[in-house]
Amino acid sequence: MSSIDVRRNQAVARLERHLGERLDAGPFYCKSKDLAADLPLSASQIGQFLGRFDGERTGVVAERWGYSNGTRWYVHAADENDDDDGA
Repeated sequence: MSSIDVRRNQAVARLERHLGERLDAGPFYCKSKDLAADLPLSASQIGQFLGRFDGERTGVVAERWGYSNGTRWYVHAADENDDDDGA
């Protein structure tokens, strides 16, 4: 594994831990730039990593929710019921 892969994996793990801590208070909406203010990662890096949080490999799901001056993400636990809207 290259040193770039190791750094990327460490960054993803750090982001996952941060999201998990925030999820203790429940699901939330966020923008990559807001998360970047709390982590030593750029908003661009966070946006790339969030797209990988699908709940299968982690306990975190990040869904693209909307776009207005940057992508807004809806972050929730993988075991949360996805049919809350009654569909």
